[in-house]
Amino acid sequence: MIIFLSVFPPFRGGISRFSDFLFKTLSKNTEIKAYNFKTLYPELLFPGKSQFEDEPSQDYSDRILHSFNPLNWNHAGNQISKEKPESLIISYWHPFFLFAYAQMIKNVRKNSPNTKIVSIAHNILPHERFPFSKQLMKWFFKKNDLVVTLSEQTESEFKSLNSDTQCLKLFHPIYETAKPTISEFDLRKKYGFEEQDNIILFFGIIREYKGLDVMIEALNKLALAEHKIKPFIVGEFYDEKDKYLKIIKPEDSTRYTIIDRFVTTEESSEIFSISDLLILPYKSASQSGVLADALNFNLPSLVANHAGLTEHIQHGENGLIFESENSAELSSTIKDFFSKNVFQKNIKLNITTKKDQLTWLRFTSQLLKHLQELEK
Repeated sequence: MIIFLSVFPPFRGGISRFSDFLFKTLSKNTEIKAYNFKTLYPELLFPGKSQFEDEPSQDYSDRILHSFNPLNWNHAGNQISKEKPESLIISYWHPFFLFAYAQMIKNVRKNSPNTKIVSIAHNILPHERFPFSKQLMKWFFKKNDLVVTLSEQTESEFKSLNSDTQCLKLFHPIYETAKPTISEFDLRKKYGFEEQDNIILFFGIIREYKGLDVMIEALNKLALAEHKIKPFIVGEFYDEKDKYLKIIKPEDSTRYTIIDRFVTTEESSEIFSISDLLILPYKSASQSGVLADALNFNLPSLVANHAGLTEHIQHGENGLIFESENSAELSSTIKDFFSKNVFQKNIKLNITTKKDQLTWLRFTSQLLKHLQELEK
């Protein structure tokens, strides 16, 4: 049996969504149990409006771990140890959780010594500064039997730690989300767009490293009305919103549509379906669930040249790449994309081939194969 400890619904966010898809796919092929957090972040340190879904649709996991209460950590370890799982999979994405994880692992090692410890590393080094990150990472991963990375970027960062722990590089699967049944014409009207608009999408939580300012600076260099471009910014601001609004050219401000909140899965499906181009102008990146969504909806993507984003993108074939933080190059590439219709059609056709290589079934098959080898 596998125990999977992660953040799951009703918590919101990319890691929760990834874990939900992974758990449900694994459960079709093996015996697995989900353990969730009782408490994730302290409210005082959480920059968003809520850590939970507005209308929780599911809560299938046992909530056992309090991330910052040391009195809880052994108790969580005891609950897992009683199950005597062959493998314990842990989602790792930030050093904040390391001490809770480490104490829990210590307990599992003591009471269930045959259990293999596997971390799925969504990040290795945090995007924002955290004291002693590298030292903490090396200390924590030493306690694992296997670390699974999801991109060339995270694999490279893991290797930089010079850890003796085995590393398996997989990939970020595509979110196989159903497409809307409403027509694109009606959906565009719903969100305030016209049929002829060229919709440029920025999607996801807005933090400094996501590079929204780079995108706005690039758009400022274009005649948006001439190219019929309408920027669409969707995501809760974890950064100061005004600093982005202030850099938008005054004459372009009415062309922007901004949804400053967490959107539902149904809404995100509609938004990806009506958009013409996704831009990921990140200043740093491990990998991207937003890119996985774009591929699912055959939405062309223009991404900054970080290994975590470009690994599955061939420039001009199934997507576009620009030099990170180079707003002039980004601007020029946007202009080229919308001035060449054949270019757009070829990219959309080529996305389909890439989708077949990045399925959840393929991901879980490879993961289970390596877990079985560990357990021998």
